[in-house]
Amino acid sequence: MTAFIPLHHLMTTGRENAHLVCHNGQNLVDWQAYSNRVVSLAHGLKLRSEMRWLLTSGDALDFSVQLLALLHAGKQVVIPPNTQAGTLAQLAGEYDAIVSNDFALPDLALPALSSLAPQVAVIDLYTSGSTGKPKRVRKTLAQFEAEIEVLEALWGRSLGDRAVVATVPHHHIYGLIFRILWPLSAGRLFDVVTCTHPDLLQERIAEFRQNILVSSPAQLSRLPELAALSTLLRSTGLIFSSGGPLSIGTASEFHRDIGFDPIEIFGSTETGGIAWRRQCVDAAWKPFPGVAVSRDDNGAMLLTSPFLADSSALSMDDGVELLRDGKFNLLGRLDRVVKIEEKRLSLPEMESLLNTHIWVKAAAATSLTGKRQRIGVVVELSTDGLRQLENHGRRHVSQQLRHHLSERFESVLLPKQWRFLEQMPINAQGKLTYATITALFTSEETTKESRHVAS
Repeated sequence: MTAFIPLHHLMTTGRENAHLVCHNGQNLVDWQAYSNRVVSLAHGLKLRSEMRWLLTSGDALDFSVQLLALLHAGKQVVIPPNTQAGTLAQLAGEYDAIVSNDFALPDLALPALSSLAPQVAVIDLYTSGSTGKPKRVRKTLAQFEAEIEVLEALWGRSLGDRAVVATVPHHHIYGLIFRILWPLSAGRLFDVVTCTHPDLLQERIAEFRQNILVSSPAQLSRLPELAALSTLLRSTGLIFSSGGPLSIGTASEFHRDIGFDPIEIFGSTETGGIAWRRQCVDAAWKPFPGVAVSRDDNGAMLLTSPFLADSSALSMDDGVELLRDGKFNLLGRLDRVVKIEEKRLSLPEMESLLNTHIWVKAAAATSLTGKRQRIGVVVELSTDGLRQLENHGRRHVSQQLRHHLSERFESVLLPKQWRFLEQMPINAQGKLTYATITALFTSEETTKESRHVAS
């Protein structure tokens, strides 16, 4: 089994030149080629005066090389929540330059890289903030390493030298750790291709005799409908899922068809991993080693974790039920941040952006459940908006508002259902209740009785 090397020692300890690091979609990349790229780029970046560097590459190989090179050049890494133009514009003051492979020096006899100071090496991640601006989450390499060591202790022996295949992107914390950082530290081959469709997943799995799958609830829930799991995943030894709860129905289908259900990981950008479970064995969540979960007087989770910046308890926005054996059940979010297709969305942020449009007087967004979770938005139209609705119809208005939102939000997060009103439905106390908003989408009778504007 390949040696486990902490990331801050990886470039100094190194591996055998022929050791395989990743598959770039066409060819296998060995340690000599990989490490040469990191060294060349790191020395090139050392010559640059800019300190804060935006990392946006959609290629997992380039992303990993650039990440290590930036850290070894003593730079601060900035990873955006997405690469939408509006999001990058919001982050304009958070970085000095955008990293590129063009900064690499010629492949000459460059000095070897020194070990990193894990408490000093900094990576900035961003999540949706309730104020409308992405919220910065600053993490040190030491925090990532602490989590990776726990993951390896739990599952490293089971994973062995299996290749890592993934359906999730690498620029969010789950994909970053499970697709790139953990494999690099453990010496496991990782595949750079993001498998967005079962046909592509089948093709990539066929590349590797033994593999593990890093995926998400939304993607896993679709697989049984689109493919025969026993055939598709015949060489897959373990499946990880994160980003939201996996339905018991989907977990049961996997357990029935391939003999085991996915390992679900519960956590967030701020906290790192918190707990894990396998529903067909036990539906309760089991905290990771070293992680302690309690609750405050309001039923909200209190978290103490070695993956946090300090040892103080962090108050979470998740309701929690504590069980006798140290495990717990989740009771849902206590704030208005939801996850759609495993992507975190602040409903107040979406409302705030909609309210800047000339056609909108007021807006309220809600999460709608069903076979697929989706967003519904109720809009009180301005005079201009009502005119547009009358002249061009509902479809035109909703398309223009979706386009307005797309400047900041990825397409999967955009509202799927719209209601256009002359006036928001407030209660006797003059307040807008989100139960009323949700009812506009879930009850035909309520919808007809509301002050709905005909298109």
